Order: sequence, then structure tokens, then C-alpha cells
Amino acid sequence: MGEKTGFMTVLFIFGAFVIPFMLTMYINNIEGSKLLTLSTEMQQMVSAEGGVTDKVEHAVNELSGKGVEITFKDSAGNPVTGRVPVGEKINIHYKYGDFETSNSTTILKRNSD
Repeated sequence: MGEKTGFMTVLFIFGAFVIPFMLTMYINNIEGSKLLTLSTEMQQMVSAEGGVTDKVEHAVNELSGKGVEITFKDSAGNPVTGRVPVGEKINIHYKYGDFETSNSTTILKRNSD
């Protein structure tokens, strides 16, 4: 009888504390990974487009529907809209749930339209 009680106690502790903790860590890992992948892709898109073009704004609008907030600012902190001159640095800030990150890109060349 004592073995059953001990087993039930351990099983309860495992189910009540360990499994939810592991599940929370797994979900946070997935969300963080998504945000980091997204930030890399968006940085490459902004760099390739030469600024915040219609294609970039369309991607941002689609992602905002999924709960991702993305803002673009120049080195002075002013919002960036449209293409920027070559050599300009664009800071990109991302927020998704409890996660926040930012990166920047420098426009090195202009692709011809």
C-alpha cells in the first residue's frame, strides 16, 4: 500500500509541476526561434529592397495580423518610410508576445527597378 501512495505522489508532482514547466519552456523556445528567424528574413528583405518599400510593408502588415509588431527607424530615431539613400542605417525593432529584439541593416547598394 505504501508503494502505491508513494508512486501516486511522485506521479502527481511530476504531472502538476514538471510537465507544465517543460511545456512552457518548449513553447517559449518555439516563439523565440520564430522571432529570430523572422528578424533575419526581414533584415535581408529591407537590405535587398533598399528601404521600406511596398513589398516590405505588405510583409509587415501580414505579420502584424499574427501578433508581430515591427518598426523601422533611422539612426536618429525617426520612422523610416520608403527607400533610403545608399549608406543609410535602418534599425528594425520586433515585438512578438513577451519577446523583443532588434537589429539593423545598412543599405549598401540600390537594386534597379
